[in-house]
Amino acid sequence: MFPLVTVIMPAYNSMNTIEQSVKSVLSQTMPDFELLVVDDGSQDETFKIISEIAKKDSRIKILKNDRNLGVAKARNMALEIATGKYVAFLDSDDYWEKEKLEKQVELLEGKAGDICYTSYRFVNSEGMPVKRLPYIVPEKTDYKNMLRENVIGLSTALVRRDALKGREFDGRWFHEDYVLWLDLLRDGKTAWGLQEVLVTYRTGGRSSDKLNVAINRWRIYRYHERLPVVLSLYYFGIYAFRGIKKRINI
Repeated sequence: MFPLVTVIMPAYNSMNTIEQSVKSVLSQTMPDFELLVVDDGSQDETFKIISEIAKKDSRIKILKNDRNLGVAKARNMALEIATGKYVAFLDSDDYWEKEKLEKQVELLEGKAGDICYTSYRFVNSEGMPVKRLPYIVPEKTDYKNMLRENVIGLSTALVRRDALKGREFDGRWFHEDYVLWLDLLRDGKTAWGLQEVLVTYRTGGRSSDKLNVAINRWRIYRYHERLPVVLSLYYFGIYAFRGIKKRINI
């Protein structure tokens, strides 16, 4: 029988965090899942750590790349062999609360939705809380609202696998997950949020490069979404204003 949820976790040189991330999946109150870990050419002890954990739990499957291909390709590799009705994504430095999958499946089953996302908190690279308020998501979003603000954190997302048919992460974009959400929502897929904080993010990753993130956001508006200059300026202005507000709240 196929699992209800496939959890996809790319990992690259994650020896200091991956055990906590994996154990947050294994401790879920909804146990009907498979966990696909893609070791993306790690040069540290990542593969050894996950291999030891996998010996004790048959729900874990490991894919290994000989060289680093990047998170987009790593996730796409796992998507190709995913068998769950739903697909969840978790980066190897983030972790979940134990009720995360159970509550998301319940929401999507009740609303016949395509995507469920949750609120999340922040810790630093050492796992200590930072002086930053948790990000509380709206109860629903759509294409136009996602152009204003990306409210779907990748490690919070649970998606119907059939909604992802023919889709994959496009590694040409700095935030390939944001591009995927826009594609799905533009096609009419529905997205519902759980305002409960069910995911913890570590700060200091790619998103900490604010200039690169901003440049990429503009490129997405103009070259992926093909929005006119005036409309791109409108959405970019909203994005910039909200970014400043978030910084003030840190």
